[in-house]
Amino acid sequence: MGIAEVVMSRRTSALIEHTSEDIVGYAFCKFLQEVRDRYNGSIDIVVTDFVDALSVYLHQAELLGLDVDFMGNISVIKVGGKLNVGNVLYKVPISPYPVYKTRYDDALSKIIESRTGRVQLNVQLGIEMVMNLFDRKELIEQIHNIGRQIIQNKDVINVVFANIEAVEKASSEALPLLRVMFPMVLQLRGGGETFTVRKSVFPRLRGVSGEV
Repeated sequence: MGIAEVVMSRRTSALIEHTSEDIVGYAFCKFLQEVRDRYNGSIDIVVTDFVDALSVYLHQAELLGLDVDFMGNISVIKVGGKLNVGNVLYKVPISPYPVYKTRYDDALSKIIESRTGRVQLNVQLGIEMVMNLFDRKELIEQIHNIGRQIIQNKDVINVVFANIEAVEKASSEALPLLRVMFPMVLQLRGGGETFTVRKSVFPRLRGVSGEV
């Protein structure tokens, strides 16, 4: 059982935790490839790329020999950064939190509204890079906004890859609050080749381990 099967079997938003030693690009690409195969083109995928995290992870995947050509057809919202990878639909500059939040929410809403009626997946990469830019109040608001997206946009599956070392340095409160917001929390292990389900609202999935 891989990450795609765990997450998509119940179409549940998930937090995927990793450390600086994990090869996130491998897990990310395997996840997207399996999701595309599982839905055979009937799912809309959006990648939110914070500060060029996507280009870093794709480079890792290429070094491991994975085919990343499919990313050319994946819709991308870029938050900061300069490297355009994938089909970049919107660019949200790094800015004070209220401005950033409004621009990001507007970009995501436009994509969601244009694809009503289809299964939608929003994969967020590198969110810890912007968490370190906000003060405590704005950081808590950012995490609350993630929870709001999960609850209000029930047709959208949110999967967030987060470096827990960087999140913990941003704030001692950030990681516990993130874990509360998500109905499922997975942790990468073995350098990013395996995973364990740390938390799940579905009892049968608790403690499940597997290869990504």
